[in-house]
Amino acid sequence: MATKLKSGAEEPTLRSRRQRKPKRELGHGNWKLVYADFVTVLMAFFLVCWILLYNLLSEIEPVDNACIKQMAEELNNQIENDKQLKRGAIPIQIDLEPLGLRLTLLDNNQPMFQTGGTSLSPFAKEQFSKIAIAVNMCPQNKLRIEGYTDATPYAAGATGYGNWELSTERANSARRELLSKEVLPTRISQVIGYGDSRPSIPDNPMSPLNRRISITVLPRETKKQTTDNPALLNMIRQ
Repeated sequence: MATKLKSGAEEPTLRSRRQRKPKRELGHGNWKLVYADFVTVLMAFFLVCWILLYNLLSEIEPVDNACIKQMAEELNNQIENDKQLKRGAIPIQIDLEPLGLRLTLLDNNQPMFQTGGTSLSPFAKEQFSKIAIAVNMCPQNKLRIEGYTDATPYAAGATGYGNWELSTERANSARRELLSKEVLPTRISQVIGYGDSRPSIPDNPMSPLNRRISITVLPRETKKQTTDNPALLNMIRQ
């Protein structure tokens, strides 16, 4: 039997209640799991990079620097035992670098060339005779010849004959002089002119010491290298 509502009473309404899902709170140790995943991914990334670098390095044959080091030692001994050389009367610099042995002839006490000229002076020819004897100590090694000038400008301006052409022609004169001293033509790898773009004395670009010729004895390579990246080659050879 249905019950009657009292007078003035409101009829109850039915309300649907949605069950609220309890909020999931992160525990205090969950960050460690996230950090561990991040470190794992980072280690995997570095591992892949190392494998790629290792594969690249394994394809590059080590270079033979034995003869170059012996030549540098012999030349330094000659300088130590020669009083004239120790006084600096013959301005030849010897620098053993990761990419070869650099012999640099400077315009120090006596000029190598006449001003603006490309013909070697008798003094320079005498020094190139000594350089030829030195580089022939390693007859299997290639040579790179570089010419440099001071910053004295030419009247023709930027579009005319200038220090770029002069430095290249002087480097070529050095090449011909070495060939006349029994250096094989097949050993010449590069002949480069840098003009006045790389002064040896940046604070004084007009100094005659910026005029120089460098002959670099390059390391022997047992096979063609797979990279031309100088930074990578330096890292390998050090």
